[in-house]
Formats: sequence, structure tokens, C-alpha cells
Amino acid sequence: MDYGYRMLRHIVAQVFGNLGQAARLTLVPTFLPAAILLALFMSWGVSYTTFGDPTVDPAQLPDVNPGVIFLTVLAGVVVSVITYCWAAVGWHRFVLLEEYGRGVVPVWHGPYIMSYLGRAFLIGLFAVAVSIAAMIVIGIVISVVQSNAIAFVLLTGFTLGLTWLITRVGLILPAAALGQKMSFGESWEATKPVASHMLVPLFFISLAMVILNQLVIAIFGDSALSIVPSAVLYWFQVLLNLSLMTTLYGTQVEGRTLT
Repeated sequence: MDYGYRMLRHIVAQVFGNLGQAARLTLVPTFLPAAILLALFMSWGVSYTTFGDPTVDPAQLPDVNPGVIFLTVLAGVVVSVITYCWAAVGWHRFVLLEEYGRGVVPVWHGPYIMSYLGRAFLIGLFAVAVSIAAMIVIGIVISVVQSNAIAFVLLTGFTLGLTWLITRVGLILPAAALGQKMSFGESWEATKPVASHMLVPLFFISLAMVILNQLVIAIFGDSALSIVPSAVLYWFQVLLNLSLMTTLYGTQVEGRTLT
């Protein structure tokens, strides 16, 4: 597992050693759509927690057409997904090609971004299919055993296992960012030599994020101030996950060595 720890150190160093570029390449595409949507909702006086809640008195809700809200949220989600792929492509290309952004945004590579989006959608379908099958089995085991401890172990193992599977086939994403073709099978085969080592960064990144998010909850509770540290943690998790994919592509496909 020594290679796994070296991989973890490399990923962390890659992110924290390039925070300036990370901010310029990913902050605006990642957060601007959500910030605009939040500002729009605040101007309407719409609360995420009260709108659509059947226990809330309709007279207390703002006079905004629910259809307008639905279409606004839908448009926001679509734009957010596209801008996330824009940021991801920018980060992959910065690390692998040393391509810098333009001002505070990455270079726009339309065909690569759309390819990235399409492959991410396929990975999402794969994850859903695996999740349905796994949750059926886990549900049966939990109903028979009826142990909270075993349920926790199974669900934790499922989360880590699903992340591992997604990472095994996920090299198709940095490949898309570079305009290269790669199939699920080719990604699976490329990651085979380091399959067990991947568990180290996956486990410790997930553990660190869980602990830090719980710390934010403990400090801020339900306060609106928690939005800022939660967003920062989300941003770091995105960067670390993208860097894991980038590192695996660089080492297992392009033949680079860990520094």
C-alpha cells in the first residue's frame, strides 16, 4: 500500500501546491451558477426549506409561480453541470498539458466539455445501476440481521466500493478533457495494476471530508454562515477527486512517475 500513500501525498501536493491556479480555473465555473440562483431565490423571498413543504401555510409563501421556480432550478442545474465539466476539463488540462486559463476561467473547449459531459452521464448511469443492485442486497441483509453496526459497515463499504468502481472506469473523463478516446474497459484495464492502492486516497479523502463537514455542523449548526465553509470543503473535495483521476491518467496511461 506504500504506492497508495505516495499517490495520496501527490494528490494533496498537486492541489495545495497550485491553489492559485485551482482558484482561477475552477471557482467561477463551479460556484457562479449556484450563487446566481441563490441570489435570485433570495430576491423572490423563496426559501429552499419552506417552498414545497406541505406543513407550511401557503399564505406565508411568496407570490411566485411554482412553474417559474421549477424551470429556474432546472436551468440552474443544467448550467451548473456544464460549468462543472468546464472547470474539470480546465483542471485536467492544466495538470497534464500545463494549459493555463484566461483570467479567472479556463479556456473553453466546447467539444471536449460536451464529450466530458456525455461520459460523466454514462458513469452516472453505471453508478445508478450498481447502486440499485447493491442496495437490494444490502437491504435484504439488514432486514435479516437487524443490526445497526452491521448496517453502518455495509453502507460505509458500499460507499467506498462504489467510489472505487467509479474511479476504475473514470479515466475516460481526463481522456475526454484531452480529446482522447477511451472505453470503460480500457480505463478498467489501465487502473488494474494500482486497483488496491487506489483505496488509500479514496478512503482518507472521504474520511477527512466527513470529519471536516461534521466539524462545520458542530460549530455553525443551522446557521447560514455554514454555507461558506461547506462550500470551501466541497471545492477541495472536487479538486482532490479530479486530481486523483488526473494522477491515475498520467501514471497509468501516459506512463508518468509520481514525484
